[in-house]
Amino acid sequence: MTHIHRHSHSRTQLQLAGSVKNIRLAFFLNLGFTIIEIVGGLLTNSLAILSDAVHDLGDSLSLGLAWFLERYAGKDGDLTYSYGYRRFSLLGALINAIILVGGSIIVVSNADALKLRHVSDHLTFLKQGRVIILLD
Repeated sequence: MTHIHRHSHSRTQLQLAGSVKNIRLAFFLNLGFTIIEIVGGLLTNSLAILSDAVHDLGDSLSLGLAWFLERYAGKDGDLTYSYGYRRFSLLGALINAIILVGGSIIVVSNADALKLRHVSDHLTFLKQGRVIILLD
């Protein structure tokens, strides 16, 4: 049995250019929101806004890395990489995935200890007959 395969799995230069433009737009929008949040967080002295700004900064760095590697992936082949540099866009995704999984492990491991400490504090208040109002 033969199978006729009539479509291409490779992306054209036009498709690469479109994805590079989209990532660039997302990068600059996210970076702009980050700057606005940093200024707003400092002006209002809000730790919540500043922590969200740091989160957005991390997103901006991920988008910047993806933008750079996507542009780099558009290079044609040479003596070192005869098939071109197209796989470099996957490298950006791999790096971002490793950072996200590593960060998640750190947050979960720290949150577990923090949660147990808060539960212990709340139980102490309950034993003393005090009223607890949770704002978390």
